[in-house]
Amino acid sequence: MPPPTNNQAQNFVNPVTFLTDKDMLSSSASLVPDTLPKAVCHGRVQDPETMVQKAWWKSVFGDNLYLQTDGDVVEDPAITLEEIRLLEGYQVVHSILQTVPNNDTEKPRILDLCCGQGRHILQLAELYPHLELHGHDQSEYLVRLAQSRAEKAEVTERVHFTIGDCRSTPHPDNTFSLLLVMGNSFGYFASDNANTDLLKEIRRILKPGGIAVLDLADGAFLRENFSPRGWEWIDDTMIVCRERQLSKDGRRLVSREVVISTGKGVIRDQFYQECLYDLNEIDQLVREAGLVNYGKDKDGEEASVSGNTLGKDMSKRGEDLGMMEQRNFVLITKQ
Repeated sequence: MPPPTNNQAQNFVNPVTFLTDKDMLSSSASLVPDTLPKAVCHGRVQDPETMVQKAWWKSVFGDNLYLQTDGDVVEDPAITLEEIRLLEGYQVVHSILQTVPNNDTEKPRILDLCCGQGRHILQLAELYPHLELHGHDQSEYLVRLAQSRAEKAEVTERVHFTIGDCRSTPHPDNTFSLLLVMGNSFGYFASDNANTDLLKEIRRILKPGGIAVLDLADGAFLRENFSPRGWEWIDDTMIVCRERQLSKDGRRLVSREVVISTGKGVIRDQFYQECLYDLNEIDQLVREAGLVNYGKDKDGEEASVSGNTLGKDMSKRGEDLGMMEQRNFVLITKQ
């Protein structure tokens, strides 16, 4: 797969500009690399759950179509900055970000796990030049784009990216003071055991006393309030139509996304799913992984509030937010 072009790697402070490039959108076939399924429409599907591939994220995040269909949130720098400000609202997070190393202290290391195109880690690089920042994601395409943006922002000496499974990162034990899992990136695996494996990897690479922040879809809300169908115009030439249903066990939200170009017809028909966890269920997984909810003591008793909802009013397009409609921040720590 070729690296992103300059047009695809606009300066981070205004990354959304390339999404409305009419030349790009008029050649929709170029959005589908040879390694991904060719454009196809499956027609009426009686059971979308059976259509979800085991590693669906490899194709969904394999090119820049995701940055268009979800660009109203994931490519809006104002939203990224607002999410960082929300993180800063937690005193323990703010304290880590503000730590300036001296002769007696080492530089704080921050990891954005499942970093995508690097929007959060690059924003942190702009705000906190004293930090050592890392991003890790399974998508080679998105990581290459993140690297291109880091080069344009001239922060490559402070920002480092790696590619691979989020359950097995290349970092040593006890490396990071702060670890972020943003944008509903937790819960992609179909089983609790696989999602717990991700938490165990977080425990391995987090320093004792370090903080991890999980930005999660609000499972309790979505089980009762998800939209079975939705559609939105991405721009003047592209529309995305979505269908959603709960899995048979009621624990996952299964989604279908059909992307249509006015000039090319259907360019993508894809299926994906995400586990829906409420705060109590997340707390259970956290404890099984050997971590502790920062808002609770080791016995599970409440010590402080650690979750709050966000996201509903962030998108300027505001048409079909899906999993991004209501989210929770959950802070966890390694004792």
